[in-house]
Amino acid sequence: MANGGNEFWFKPKTHGYGATPSTWQGWLATSLFSVVLGIVAVSGMLSLKGTGSIAGYVVWFVGVLGGVYWFTQFARKRTDGEWAWRWKGQKYADIYDPEKQQGCEKR
Repeated sequence: MANGGNEFWFKPKTHGYGATPSTWQGWLATSLFSVVLGIVAVSGMLSLKGTGSIAGYVVWFVGVLGGVYWFTQFARKRTDGEWAWRWKGQKYADIYDPEKQQGCEKR
């Protein structure tokens, strides 16, 4: 752990798209983000309740979306590998690439 700044906290998912935490730092970051986003989102909605302010709801929505985007980019930088759609650990693009499939004829 001498180079803690470059250590990967997430690993690519085996099925689907994205990454999953693989270290305690990744789990802590994900947990803190979830709690903070939940508190901010609910308190923002409660403060807008009854105001009828469409602009307030737009600002709330953009803020929540911005937070999710920020965390997604943070997780991408801390992921050991590329984010891609996967099935059983193999990229979909590789599964369906006819050049990479051997012994299969065109239908």
